[in-house]
Amino acid sequence: MTASMTSKSSRLTALFLAVAATGPISAPVAAQEPGDVRIGITYTPGYLPGLVLTPVESGEGLEQVARDADAILRQDLDFSDRFEMIDIPGDFRAGDAVNYGLWNQLGAVWLVASQVSGSSAAPVLRVSLHDVVFGELKEVRAFSLPAVGSADFRMAVHRVSDQVVLWATGEPGIAATRIVFRRKGAEGASDVWIIDSDGNGLRRLTSDESIVYSPDLSPDGSHLLYVSYVSGGPVAYEKNLATGAVQTVSAEEGLNVTPVYSPDGSRILYARTEGDHTELFELQRNPICCGRRVTYTSVGETLNGGYSPDGRQLVMTSSPLGLPHIYVIPRQGRGEPRILSRYVYGERGYATSPDWSPRGDRIAYQAWIESSFQVVTVSPDGSDRRVLTSRGSNEDPSWAPDGRHLVFASTGRSGSAMLILDTVTGRVRNLTSGRIDQLPSWSGAL
Repeated sequence: MTASMTSKSSRLTALFLAVAATGPISAPVAAQEPGDVRIGITYTPGYLPGLVLTPVESGEGLEQVARDADAILRQDLDFSDRFEMIDIPGDFRAGDAVNYGLWNQLGAVWLVASQVSGSSAAPVLRVSLHDVVFGELKEVRAFSLPAVGSADFRMAVHRVSDQVVLWATGEPGIAATRIVFRRKGAEGASDVWIIDSDGNGLRRLTSDESIVYSPDLSPDGSHLLYVSYVSGGPVAYEKNLATGAVQTVSAEEGLNVTPVYSPDGSRILYARTEGDHTELFELQRNPICCGRRVTYTSVGETLNGGYSPDGRQLVMTSSPLGLPHIYVIPRQGRGEPRILSRYVYGERGYATSPDWSPRGDRIAYQAWIESSFQVVTVSPDGSDRRVLTSRGSNEDPSWAPDGRHLVFASTGRSGSAMLILDTVTGRVRNLTSGRIDQLPSWSGAL
């Protein structure tokens, strides 16, 4: 193992050391390249339907509500990567009847029109989705919003955006989601932070002034799992984000690491020391009890596991071959682990941090390729391996609830960042930059 690999002791890979992407395109995607990340997958981009969002209209005294709602909706629909956003012509006049012929000529498939009514303290956003091709109103709904400027206003509009995405595509949006992650501070200390998927709403969730690892948000967004060294060794905790109450999940002697929630939030999967190595264990929640051992590898270390969307299978990192690789096993019983990451006898393989897509069709992980970690996805049967990144070091991928976007930590010549990648189009955008942000975990829809 190279010095570069072992130097990553602050990341999840260090735990192993402590216990012993209209037609196929063959060229790399021409995508945005924040930092030193380059997308390098062969993919089928498909067709992005044109969408026009007319300016949100308002009555007297509601102009600021309309402007704020318009800006959020416009950014959300753009960040969904589902549409080709169409600019509004300079001669557009609000209040006119929908001119389907004009919008069709401009390449629009969908048109979204919105109006704000009510009061600034209790605004109502009425949204209409028009099918331009067929010249008809497809959906219309009124959404009650919190007062503009309140802490919940942005998230409420995010939910509206996701509803529009669902109407138009039949698939979920990602605007009303959040990402938890580890941020390193001064003198090696770290804490868990949370941020909205559009890069707003950043706030700190822990203040341990210690080493913190492995954040994971419950499916309903109400609780946080994490590992902290605040008591001296690695202990797994759960925090109620509404009350601030913290309870211990596992404090057994040795390691208690990488806790994650099951898809329905009823169970917790984590790794802890068993004899002279680590294995995966599962606990029930509410109350936390009744732990059972899940893996029986006996050789090497088994760490950071995760669930399939139906909860019947587990994906995990284990090292029976000497270095960590990605495996799939049945959740119940002692089925034979099936290796997913690339393994060639006699070569050094190194793969960690698996995450199963909510769609069930892909598993993302980080793999050591040439001289750095890169983000890789693979089908659950081990076929169709795709290397998504090729510059810098790109680690800790986590799927969005739509099963098409990934967030991951990236380090290159220009510094560190957390990036969001649309695996269908290859588009990349910065979520954070300028800080050492690691181990992101994407929540479900809130």
